[in-house]
Amino acid sequence: MNETKGRIVAAVAGDEAQPLLRFATDEASRSGCDLHLVHVITKPPKLPDSDDLSGYQTPRKFGELILDRAAHAARDLVTSRVHVTQELVEDSQGTVNDIVVRSRDARLLVVQHRRLSGLRKVTSASTTQSIASRAHCPVVSVPESWQPAEMPFGRVTVAIHEPSRADAILRTAFELADERQSRVRVAHAWCLARAYDPVVVDYELIKDLDERFRAGIDVRLAEFRAQYPDVDVEIQELHEPLGLALVNATEQSDLLVLGRRHAKLPFGSHLGPATRQALRASEVPVVLVETARPPAVPASPPLKPLHVMY
Repeated sequence: MNETKGRIVAAVAGDEAQPLLRFATDEASRSGCDLHLVHVITKPPKLPDSDDLSGYQTPRKFGELILDRAAHAARDLVTSRVHVTQELVEDSQGTVNDIVVRSRDARLLVVQHRRLSGLRKVTSASTTQSIASRAHCPVVSVPESWQPAEMPFGRVTVAIHEPSRADAILRTAFELADERQSRVRVAHAWCLARAYDPVVVDYELIKDLDERFRAGIDVRLAEFRAQYPDVDVEIQELHEPLGLALVNATEQSDLLVLGRRHAKLPFGSHLGPATRQALRASEVPVVLVETARPPAVPASPPLKPLHVMY
């Protein structure tokens, strides 16, 4: 993240944006980055052969009101060195696409995650997950119920599955921890399939796998320990399902940092099932970081002309 200072982009969806604004303004004040607020107008479809614009004026006025309120609240929260700008997107190409495009020159993209349940879960898609899987910078998902702790835990937890793919995630975790004068907790979890786990796993196997992970992660941590000597590091191995481990890892943590690239998918969704579970259940902000470029997809051979016989 520190290659370019960039700016922090916050996607404001509605009036209930206090958790989003609190996190975004704190991060902007801490890092000295500008804060850019974006609201995408959702307009009703225009009827054929209709010149009635009344259906378009109301959403625009409502969007302006939402954005003005958010900007006013943000300016009250930031320090004087932070410049707050705002942007109302009228000619939308789709909410997800509009926000993803504005993440190109950003240091962080901050969104607020809604807890969907019941009928809302069936009828509404997760904009947060769609944005997080496509954005060009790290994405912070702030739960709608989140409030900053009066006494922070002073810990940024980063979940690592494969040490060989961990550099980008570790770099983000150390930068965030250094800004907050916090420690980094490296969490690693594994378990076998439920039917085999109680039978196959024994103490020696657990010890061997933990030692292999520590040997691999120590190599990766050496660079960041030297670059951030004031950041303490602790390592935690968990023998439990990954999704449950990620949720448990948020306990006594201020942030959870995850990789968002599904290792076996060259295209399509970039979020694995455990990451999705953490997004849904986490009580603290979740930072999603791109871990690697997708593998190149080989070009398809040209199609042969189709000969149809009648």
